[in-house]
Amino acid sequence: MKKITWIITIIILLLIIFCISLWQYKTFKNDKLEVMCKNSVNAALEHFEKYEANKGESDYIAGVAEFRTYMTAYLCLEAESNTDYIWCNTLYGYMILNPEKVKLHIPELLDALEYLSEDYDHPNGFNLINALNNQLKTK
Repeated sequence: MKKITWIITIIILLLIIFCISLWQYKTFKNDKLEVMCKNSVNAALEHFEKYEANKGESDYIAGVAEFRTYMTAYLCLEAESNTDYIWCNTLYGYMILNPEKVKLHIPELLDALEYLSEDYDHPNGFNLINALNNQLKTK
């Protein structure tokens, strides 16, 4: 009887340790993704601000790359929030396929990125991205 009690106790302890390890891993992984989101959206904001000031093509390209990094990290964090990702992906498509249109709307892009730099999941940032997509679609 003592053997069975010890075996059950050990199994329960191993399960508890396993569950705690999984929880810590998920928390650690999400923390890294949040940092990646914040850093990449801030870097995109900086590059697009530099582009607005200097009109340097390399700043535009770097801003687009950082925006893409933000999108990827955001999708990993918020997999169920597909609408926001779709709006970002649509804007990214315009950035790649029709950069001249996007370059005319850098101030609107900066407004959206300002909100997202405060909070990578800010609804106003996504609403501004959607509004920008609508402007780019009509022109």
